[in-house]
Formats: sequence, structure tokens, C-alpha cells
Amino acid sequence: MGNLYLIDGSAIAYRAFFALGDWMSTSDGLPTNAIYGVARMLLKLLKDYVKKGEDSIIFVMDKKTSTYRNELLKSYKAQRPETPEKYIQQIPYIMELVEKLGIKFISMDNYEADDVIASIVVKKKENYDNIYIITSDKDMMQLVKENIYILRPEQGVTEIVKYDEKEVEKKMGVPPKKIADLLALMGDSSDNIPGVKGIGIKTAQKLLQDYECIEELYENIDKIKGSTQKKLIENKDNAVMSKKLVKLMLDAPIEKMYKDEEIVYRGYKEDLRELLRRLEFNSILKELDITQENSKKSTNLSTKEKRKDYSSKGKYELFTSKNYKELLKIIEENEIISFDIETTSLDPYKADIVGIALSVETFEGYFLDLYKDEKRWDIVNELIDILNNKKIVGQNLKYDISVLKVNGVELKKVYFDTMIAAYLLDPDSRRFNMDDLAKEYLDYKSTKYKELFGKDIKLLTLGDIEKQKVVDYAGEDADIAYRLFEVLKPKLEEFELLELFQKIEIPTINVLSEMEINGVYFDLKELKELEIEYNKKLDSLMAEMKKMVGYDFNPNSPKQVGELLFEHLGLKGKRKTKSGVYSTDADALESLKNEHPIVEKLLEYRKYQKLISTYIVAIPKLVNPKTGRVHTSFNQTGTATGRLSSSEPNLQNLPIREEEGERIRRTLKVQKEDFVLLSADYSQIELRVLAHITKDETLINAFINDEDIHSLTAAKIFGVDVKKVDSNMRRVGKVVNFSLIYGSSAYGLAENLGIPVEDAKTFIKKYFETYKKVQESQEESLKVAKSKGYVETIFGRKRFLNKIKTNQSELKRIVINTPIQGSAADIMKLAMIKLYETLDEQAKLILQVHDEVLIELPEKLVENTKKVVKDCMENVVKLEVPLKVDINVGKNWQK
Repeated sequence: MGNLYLIDGSAIAYRAFFALGDWMSTSDGLPTNAIYGVARMLLKLLKDYVKKGEDSIIFVMDKKTSTYRNELLKSYKAQRPETPEKYIQQIPYIMELVEKLGIKFISMDNYEADDVIASIVVKKKENYDNIYIITSDKDMMQLVKENIYILRPEQGVTEIVKYDEKEVEKKMGVPPKKIADLLALMGDSSDNIPGVKGIGIKTAQKLLQDYECIEELYENIDKIKGSTQKKLIENKDNAVMSKKLVKLMLDAPIEKMYKDEEIVYRGYKEDLRELLRRLEFNSILKELDITQENSKKSTNLSTKEKRKDYSSKGKYELFTSKNYKELLKIIEENEIISFDIETTSLDPYKADIVGIALSVETFEGYFLDLYKDEKRWDIVNELIDILNNKKIVGQNLKYDISVLKVNGVELKKVYFDTMIAAYLLDPDSRRFNMDDLAKEYLDYKSTKYKELFGKDIKLLTLGDIEKQKVVDYAGEDADIAYRLFEVLKPKLEEFELLELFQKIEIPTINVLSEMEINGVYFDLKELKELEIEYNKKLDSLMAEMKKMVGYDFNPNSPKQVGELLFEHLGLKGKRKTKSGVYSTDADALESLKNEHPIVEKLLEYRKYQKLISTYIVAIPKLVNPKTGRVHTSFNQTGTATGRLSSSEPNLQNLPIREEEGERIRRTLKVQKEDFVLLSADYSQIELRVLAHITKDETLINAFINDEDIHSLTAAKIFGVDVKKVDSNMRRVGKVVNFSLIYGSSAYGLAENLGIPVEDAKTFIKKYFETYKKVQESQEESLKVAKSKGYVETIFGRKRFLNKIKTNQSELKRIVINTPIQGSAADIMKLAMIKLYETLDEQAKLILQVHDEVLIELPEKLVENTKKVVKDCMENVVKLEVPLKVDINVGKNWQK
């Protein structure tokens, strides 16, 4: 019988249009975001669900005609904003795409898509094993029952979540048969369904727990008490009418629209490729060319050789210290080697080596078992000597390099890291582990680490597991990394990311490993003194707040803080959380600072508590007993712009502008008496990059002449001579400079400066009058981004806009800021690579935070190191303006 897939095309297309933003277009200006989103969703559906020749599929869209609902309620959907012209332009192409994909397209006069789908479900449900409705519309949930399911696109349009009766009830609080009654009570503002005024989802759910439907509810209206009864009585007509509006029609004459044999899915049409070319969907074209199978006639979408099927299991072989020489021969005979160390711990200092997994071609792998073998490090040295003359491939190789370094073995360089490659191709993703990459790029379900252990994961290490399981797991790791290499390298070439990958990202791996191994030293005695002092400060603040309001409360409880501010004190909240209560996060409190003195105290309390919990108490726990130092982890894939992030502890977020944060920085010291710390900080690097990108003469001249750019901006916006700019004016100039390179609006600037929006508009106007080419460059960036679908740095790092799930104003900010912040991050990485290669071996890179690097070195090397650092960092790239580095030396981070 097969399954039937019914796609609510109107809901899916509209969702795609707003989810992806209106940035995508062809080179001749046709908007394509809705078409692209529909294409992605349909391709995922066809790949993951629909069986060719067995299952049937229909794509249903609304027609612009009236239904009985419009007669019933004249305002039905009337308040919806006018359908965007850019969306209307795309509808014919969506229809063509659906047809070319081999899917039946239907729409019907006087019936909404929902009604057509409902009619098909009711009339055809006996003809199929299961029916799946693909929609984001909650009205459709009323159709769910045994063998009838909703597939709901979430996370944009390509993550599909299945809803059966149980999942519908979990999400909506009522079973499917009561969905119409639920919506009739609570209303639906998006369709102008009035519902019962004053009754929200929680009350509606509670009422329908006691009564089967609104008819039974009104029969028992006397049993309902208080204001709820009054609301129900006053709005009875609206409730009854609302149910009629949300109830789906089941009488659409579907027999006239198609025959059952017409909707069986048979594959793509021959001319799909031509349409995709017209739409400039190059990434989809490539994927279809190499991954999709279809009938012989319609699969010939490309003259390229069909892509290898990477989804099947490989074969993996065990080697030990007795026969490892045979493995070395295999390695010697091959150029590209996939490499992975298996250990007992994620901490390189605690990790004992279990073995090494290797692969020299896909679907094959080897595991060299070394667990507790006395010769293990001699064998590893022998192997690494060979590998240092090969092209090494792997996943997250920084870890492997670090484990080797801790044990005195050096893997000098790597050729390809699959995690970093995947990051460059989709920097806004956060899923770069091997299991996710195998699923996404290879359609392969890899063995997860925890699957080896079951319930014993906390008691056992990899060395304790049955040997064959370890061989299969480890061999698969090396094999999958090799497969990913074969898939990802061509993609880097396609998107012109290979040079960035090879010249910046790959060399950075060794630098970060070195910094992690070097670690940083903290004075634990000083940290303990700070803990005592700051805890006293917390007690004092708590006593002050209690005195202000007259009762005890928990400042760490959002609920209690919300009750205090918005109920007890009657302050007006600025923004609500998803649960419908006013937010009490830092931004919300900042906006209430002038409303009541307790808000300032709450902010101060949270500041001290965060410093204590995140740093003062956390740092001592992270000190390595072997080295006496803290070895923070640097993450190369943690930010979309290319900046590094760090964790355990996160030294990127340590507050530096306030005395309290500076005091924590001062506890980061040298470990040896005759050593010092050298801090090298790029001066205004993002503004210098802005000058380079925009070619603005005023900016360029200011930096060439070493003028104070913040004073210069302040002089222009305040209309005074630069010599008359005071410290407050300069502060405003600095905020304006950095706000506008981040694409801030007048409202955002006003918030930052605490000034009226009109004043902020004036500042922005004067700023762009001063730096004319900055505005021109920003406008050009927006046009280019819209045309290409991505923004890029000076060095070719890209952010793909269709992968970013955010609103339009944030997307605009990303387009304006990414080339600047990303280029600055790239320059810093290049500088770190140069320093790593150039510094005296006694001078150790130990930390990188934003635009600053920290080096620990013998005092006797200071003068020479200053020159080396200045030369490396200021001359690592040539821009339109000079790069400038400020250097400071001292016994602690704050001198």
C-alpha cells in the first residue's frame, strides 16, 4: 500500500520565506529564499522518508479565493499584513520546482490547503499504510490519530519532527480530537480567530481536561466559577464561531484533482537540473549530482562520475606490539594517513594511551593496541617519525597533538582536520563532532563512545572494554575521518576556502596545542583572599537589599526577583521570557536601573557572585597537580566570526574594565621568580581593518598620522575642535565608532549612550558625513551579501547567510560586522603562527584573548622579545593603514 505524504505548501513556503530572510537572490535579482527553503525541505523529505515507486506524495497550496470562513467572519485573516511582493514573485518558481521534483501539485478554488489535505486524509486513509502531513500549522494537529502523523519542520525548515497522538498532547496539552476546541477557546491572533477574550492556553487546557468539547463545557457552565465563567458567558458566540473557523472542511472534491496512480513518487524530472541552474542553487546541484539516485533517464543530472556511497560499514584489523612492523610498512607505502589516538581521558595530562587508529583508504582501518604495553612510547615514536613525512588527516587533531606533546613526542604538522573543515563550511553550526559530521556528510551512523560502555561509562575506560569492540570503534574513527576528508576537501575548494584552511586554520592547531600545554599560573593565595573579601561584599549587599524592601528574598531566583520588582515594587518589565513572565536577566535589569535603587544593588550582587563562581572558586579546582598551572582549552570552532574561544576557565569573558575584574587578572602571574609576562595588544585593530576595507580617506589619514580616532570622531559629532574634546566626549566618540562598525541602529546607540534616539540619529548622521565611504561600503556589503548569499573577510573566511537563524536587523549587523571582526581574528591567528615560529624557545605563548597575546619569558629576553613581537604582529599583513601593537611587561597580567 505504501505511505502518503501531504505537504501543506503554503505554510512551508511562508515559513521558509521568513526563516531564511530576504537576502537570497539570483544574480539578476530574483528573490529565492522561499524557493530555496522549500527545495531543502522537500529534498530532505524525499531522501529520508519517501520510497520511490512505493509511496505517494502531494504538495497543496492555497488559492487566493474566499471560503465559507470569510463569510462567517469578515475579518478572518484580514489583519494579516499584505503578502510581501518578494514572496509572491517566488510562487510560480515553487510550483515549477515541485513539478520538476516529480511531486503532484494541487490547489483548489474555495478551499484552503488545510481543507484539501483534511479531505484527502478522510477519504483516502484506508488506501495507505500511514499518512504523513508536513505542516507547521497547529490547526492540522486535529487530524492526528492512529497511522496519521504530522511531520513538523522546526529549526528553520529542514529539521523535521514527527508528532503522533502522544506528542501532540505533550505539545498542546490536549489530545488531537480537542485541538479545535482548544483553539476555539484561546483564539489565534495570526488568523484573527477571536476565541474567548481573557482565556489563554493554560486555562483552555484546564477546561478541556474536565470537558470533552466546548459544547459540553457550555452545558455545564454553572459548574465553572469566578471570572472564567463570566468570560465564557460573555464570549459564547465568539467561542462557537471560532470552533467553526478552525474546524477543517472534509468535503473538498479531491476526486476531480488527481488519480491515485498520478501521485506515486517516481523520481525527479529530467529538466530539474536546468531549473536549479536558473535559480543558481549551486550547492543543491552539487549534492544531487553526487548523492541522489533516480531512474537512469532522470539521474543524469551531471556528466561527473557518481559519488562514492559512504554509508556502509568498513573492515578493521588489529595490530599489537608483536606485529606492528607490518603496520608501519602499510603506512610507509601510503601518502595520506588518517590518524587517531585512543586514550583513557580527555585531559592530555591524565590520558593513558590505549592505542592508535589509522586508515590509508576508505572502508578500511587498523588499530594498534598499546594499552599498558611497556614498549608503547617507543613504538609511538617510531610511528610518528614516519607520520611526520606524511599527510596527516584526522578529526580534532589538536587533542592528539597535545597527548603526544605531554609525553615528549611531536607531531610536527597536520594536513587536514575534518572538524575545522566542517566549521569553515558552516561556521554558524555548533555540531562538529564526528558522529554529527558522519550523519550529515556521509549518511553514516557511527558508533557513539557511550555505546561501548552502557551503564558502566563512569566506571570503565576504553582500555577495559572487550578488544574487538575497541578495534571496531577505533578503526571506524580513523576510517570515517578519511571518508570525511574525501568529501570535505572538494567542498573547501568549491567555496574557495582551501587557502584560508591551509594558511591560517591548520597552522593554528599546533599553536593552540602549545598554548594549552604551556598553561597559565594563578596565585591561589590571592584568589582565596579575594573569595573572602567578595563574599563579605555579597553579605553586605544582601543586608542593604533586605533593608530596602523589608523582607528576605533569594537574589539568585528569577521568580523571587520578578515578584519583588514587578509585584512588590510595581516596576514595569521591559520584555517577557518564553514562559510569559518578565525577564530579570542582566539586560532587563540594566534597563530598570533608574527605576529603583535596588536594581543597582541586584546588578552589583550578581557581578560579585559571577566573579566568585566562574573564576575565584573555579580556577583553583582546575589547577593541574603535575604542573601547578591551569590549562584552559582553546576552541577553534566556537565562534562564527573566526575568533577563538576558551573554556575551563573561559578567560575570554573575564571582565577587564572594572577594578574587580582587574584584581582577578592580577592573580595570573609568573611561576618562576626570574620570569615576566609580556602582553602584546593590537591597538584598535577593528577600526584599522574598517579603514582598509572601506578605503575611507579620513580614517586612513587618521591612522597614518597616528591621530586619536575616538577624539576625532567626538570632535566631528559634537562640532568642536579636536583639542577641545574632553574625556566624556571621547567616550561617546569611542562608543559611536564601535557601535557603527557593529551595524548598530539609532535605537541601539541611544541605549548604549543613554541618550534620546533623536540625538543618536544626529550622531550617526554626522559620523557618516565624516566617514563617507564607511556608509557606502556598508551599503555595498549589503548588496553583495544579498547577491552572493554570504559575507567574507579579507582572507576569504565566509558566513553563509541562509544558515543563520535570526531576524533581519541582526542579519544586517552580521553582514556589516563579520568582514571586520573576522578579518581582525584572521590577522591575530596569522600573528600567533608567526610568533610560534619566531620566538625564542624559552619565551612561551600562554594565552590569547581577543586582540591580545600573553607571553611568559625569562626577564633577560625581554628587550629582544619586544622587538620580535612588535615586528611579527605589526608586519604580519600589509593593510592600507599601519597595524600598531601596545606592549606591556610585568610580573602579573595587570602589570
